[in-house]
Amino acid sequence: MSTAEPSPQLELLFVNGHIRRSAEDRHPVQALGLRGGRIIAAGSTADLRSLAAPATRVIDLDGRTVLPAFTDSHTHFHRGAVLRHVFLDFAAIGPRSVADVLTAVRERSAALPGGTWLQGDSLSPGRLAEGRLPDRHELDGVAGHRPVLLRGIGKHVVAANSAALAAAGIDRETADPPGGRIERDDAGEPTGVLHERAKLRLDTSHPETVVPAVGRAERHEALRAGVRELHRLGITTIHEMVRSPEEAEDLATLHAAGQLDLRVRIFYRVHETPLSLDWLIGLGIRRGRGDDWFRILGIKISVDGWCIFRNAAVYEGYLGEPENLGIMRIDPAALAALVRRANDHGLGIALHAVGGRAVDAALDAFASAGPPVAGPHRLEHAHLDLEERQLDRIRSLGLVLSAQPAFLPAYRVDWARGLAPDRMDRIMPLAAAHRRGIPLILNSDFPSGPLGPLAAIDAAVTRDAGEGHRIGADQAIPREVAWSGFTSVPARASGDAHAGSLAIGHQADLIVFEKDPLDERTDLATLSVSETMLDGRFVYGTDGVAA
Repeated sequence: MSTAEPSPQLELLFVNGHIRRSAEDRHPVQALGLRGGRIIAAGSTADLRSLAAPATRVIDLDGRTVLPAFTDSHTHFHRGAVLRHVFLDFAAIGPRSVADVLTAVRERSAALPGGTWLQGDSLSPGRLAEGRLPDRHELDGVAGHRPVLLRGIGKHVVAANSAALAAAGIDRETADPPGGRIERDDAGEPTGVLHERAKLRLDTSHPETVVPAVGRAERHEALRAGVRELHRLGITTIHEMVRSPEEAEDLATLHAAGQLDLRVRIFYRVHETPLSLDWLIGLGIRRGRGDDWFRILGIKISVDGWCIFRNAAVYEGYLGEPENLGIMRIDPAALAALVRRANDHGLGIALHAVGGRAVDAALDAFASAGPPVAGPHRLEHAHLDLEERQLDRIRSLGLVLSAQPAFLPAYRVDWARGLAPDRMDRIMPLAAAHRRGIPLILNSDFPSGPLGPLAAIDAAVTRDAGEGHRIGADQAIPREVAWSGFTSVPARASGDAHAGSLAIGHQADLIVFEKDPLDERTDLATLSVSETMLDGRFVYGTDGVAA
């Protein structure tokens, strides 16, 4: 049995395949017909061959599997692409000690002109033998008088040397700002390690930042290279958390020039950035403005910090620091006021809340805003100390839960330094959320987490955190549920009516595999994408053999 639009004229035809039109598809088809970047026919090879015209391009899949392409529904893609292209990328370098970090800084410093800032990113103290970031004096010793700024994973913490601190005006007289903490030595001097909003003018989002900007040409080249990596991983759509007009402008400029080859959905950060909610409202920005390629979804606000730096706002302190209940980055009353105003003006809202105390503030804010005006709102992360009552409230408020399962293997070591085993096993309760019918969207939070939906899906399904460790094995979710978290669920959550599946009339964004990833016998850890198609065009891999 085949389905098709009336009298289709096929431009491209896939035959002899195992084509799953969604993760839930229990009746795969053999053939798929495309025209104008859309799916217009699906059925058996024999039926669809009869629809082919002489000019139809026919690709024999030879039994390979086709599925909808991935959406990465929470990225800081612009920042991640630039850091990989321009800065020291400690995720790639993989230092095991402070000495390794200092070696990388010394070598990069020797290659830079005098006075040039040296910047690094994605540094994890939990991966270092000392369990800490380098201090100002250690950085001074390997970089001389040039300013050095090393960002921790997710940009929640930075390590700066004396020159960088001096440029930003941070000294022993600088008070901890609300929502931030300056680490100090026994004499009261800043060590150079700054948490959350204490980064002050060393945060590139600060309106008076002293950190030099990366040039436009370098940024654009970094983005083009980053898109090629997304295509290799089967990603054709991202939900980007934008922190400056420059980031949105870069993406829009490349799209207008035909150099982006990516569908982008935008959330603007309106707290701790140069952007403001009033500015967005004044521009008339609303959820849904745009087209299939570039569309506004709403705003993002970070309520607390991140737990690997012991900054997530919790009710129970961290190991060895029982008095440390984390950092709230925004006053709950101010948060509620922003959420109400954004909702009233037709904007979607995504709230970053990692710890249970922050989750309650976020849920209170959503409740005070009333029903969403323009589509479901999102709770980002919520993976530490989430309680049954909070899950019930997430469901009752109609929220989408946004989770990052690749954090399980990526940050097991970091979490274990600050959390008791019983708290570790309660991290990211995906199964409990799924049982309640809470929509789950899964994503990378790149560069805070690694890119690659296959690894994330594998982590959600197995809860494998590496080296024989499983975190919360009872919170594993079925393979098709995890796969939907990267395809159909984010499409529905963002109002993309023609995305997320290979239904008739939908966008021809798809990926090809040698094996069926949804077959339980297929090892996702060793699987890779063979081809990626965007809007009916191959953007990665070879495209089969014409039949």
